[in-house]
Amino acid sequence: MEILGLVDVPLYLLLVVVAAVLIYLYGTSNYDYFKKLGIPGPTSYPFIGCSIGFTFYPKFHSWRQQYGSVFGIFMGKTPALVISDLDILKEIFVKSFNTFRNRMKITIIPYPFNLAVFFLDGAHWKRVRSIISPTFSSAKLRLMCAAINDCAMTLSKNFSKVVGKNEAVNMKKYFGAYTIDVISRTAFGIKIESQNDFDNAFVANAKEIFQHKNMRRVLPIIAGVMPRLARAIRKRGFGMYPQRVMSFFHRNVTEMIKQRQNKKKEKQKHRIDFLQLLVDAEIDADSDDIAHAAKGQISESDAVRRLSTDEIVGQSIVFFSAGYEATASTLTFASYSLAVNPDVQEKAYNEITEMLGNEEPNYHNIQKLKYLDNILTETLRLYPPVITLHRRASETIQIKGVTIPKGQTVFIPVFALQRDPQLFKDPESFKPERHDENSNPLSFLAFGYGPRKCIGMRLALVKAKIALVHVLRTVKFERMPDTPEVLTFKKTNFLRTEKDITLKLSSRC
Repeated sequence: MEILGLVDVPLYLLLVVVAAVLIYLYGTSNYDYFKKLGIPGPTSYPFIGCSIGFTFYPKFHSWRQQYGSVFGIFMGKTPALVISDLDILKEIFVKSFNTFRNRMKITIIPYPFNLAVFFLDGAHWKRVRSIISPTFSSAKLRLMCAAINDCAMTLSKNFSKVVGKNEAVNMKKYFGAYTIDVISRTAFGIKIESQNDFDNAFVANAKEIFQHKNMRRVLPIIAGVMPRLARAIRKRGFGMYPQRVMSFFHRNVTEMIKQRQNKKKEKQKHRIDFLQLLVDAEIDADSDDIAHAAKGQISESDAVRRLSTDEIVGQSIVFFSAGYEATASTLTFASYSLAVNPDVQEKAYNEITEMLGNEEPNYHNIQKLKYLDNILTETLRLYPPVITLHRRASETIQIKGVTIPKGQTVFIPVFALQRDPQLFKDPESFKPERHDENSNPLSFLAFGYGPRKCIGMRLALVKAKIALVHVLRTVKFERMPDTPEVLTFKKTNFLRTEKDITLKLSSRC
């Protein structure tokens, strides 16, 4: 074919060029969205947006420095706002909570994990949250302390076994096993003994949920560009989380539920764990209502006080996985921070000696450990396990001159915000004392904020404090020759170091 009578171009080549241009135009068709609104943001690439999958989270820190407290990004072809302005965040988390009640819609979460309270919307979220909230009451936490102490004593004994061997000790390995043991005891009333078996199946499956491999990172792009294909992928058992992991938890938790239901109520009265609370939940509706509620098809005014078996499984997966990752990571980063700041470590030990003596830590007396509390807060400020929060607008709203359209996802860059030099003096340094001063509560978002903040926050802190009391009474954390001054992190959605944190342990006595 001749073009303008000058160049003879094969028809197939012309069609290829036209197709490439059309594909490019389609792949970038809405990328002027934020430019029209006068909102800055990084360059997006056809179809994939700012980055593959959700691996743009680690870039929020540098983007925030470059573009300010409000900027726009693209997840595939889907626009999202990234906001760290504290006044706007107060509106999002509290004042306009009903508009931002729901989190970002993620269509590729496999069933029944998608029934976990973290992923639910509207009335379904409110119903499930109200049922599981009593698990974390002060009365329940007090009763759980005996089991937590038992697990913490095993942890300190295991650390004692490697004292003086002058070898590197993998902190996440030990703290992760401790965390799984605590969860299994307090949530399900079972002894897994993973601290004596680091290859325990529960540990392995909980860890795998947070290991987003390359193929799983691409799925969010598919979901954003071709939603129907994403739904088909999910129906075939694929998703952001391995189906075999989902099957493992579904099988084990379902069996636990059956065992509870088959036992006489009199024998279950002494149980105080999460699973028993859900099994014993009051029934205020018939089976059809319960089935509809499990699918999110019941009105907010209807009171359904029972969860379906699959809903219980969904909550259980969150308990095992999120509970494992958050507490184990926090304790790991705390041990590193104490090792590189020995003066802080000694001050923490002295506080424990002065305030508790040889007394066993419990829900009440650990409240006296103000400095230890500051250490954990500072650890979570520098190393929040979840580096980004997200919310979704249910209607168009304008806040401080920023228009947030209906359906818009809003990201809150926790890691970047908590290292802002305008909010924290010398933000890269580990300084527990800084938390003795009053600060804007929205500058610390490690557990979220408002009605959808982490439901397990108090349990997580109790687990961490009791563990540190036992461990610091027994051993000292010390640096290895290759312990880095500054930690570097993998480009993942959860805060994970490039290299495992390993330390030397010496005897406290």
